[in-house]
Amino acid sequence: MNKRIQIIALVLVMLSAITACLPGKSTTIVNKTDNLTQKIKYSGKIVFTLDKTAIEHISDGGYLEFEENGEGFTASSDSHGKVAYEFNNDGKVNELNEGQKQFLAHAVNIIVKEQQKLKPGNNQ
Repeated sequence: MNKRIQIIALVLVMLSAITACLPGKSTTIVNKTDNLTQKIKYSGKIVFTLDKTAIEHISDGGYLEFEENGEGFTASSDSHGKVAYEFNNDGKVNELNEGQKQFLAHAVNIIVKEQQKLKPGNNQ
């Protein structure tokens, strides 16, 4: 009986270890028209600011990628829990210049609208 409990415990530990190693769920949204190509890809929990113009927080291991007509950025959480950005593969930054802030606000606005479309019961 005691050996059976040990085996069950070992199996449960192994299953939880395997589950912890599985990659997280990600979402990808692609919009294409004649003059516009947008790609949004994200994983983890992304929290936007109340005014929906910036990213307040990204969960550990999470990320957000946004691209529009060849211009884009990737955002993730750095080792200190602060959001780090990389615009057009040009190196990571924590402080954004005015143009980057405007592009980020534009992207967040689009992402929020696209997420609304994904909600159950929304027939857009």
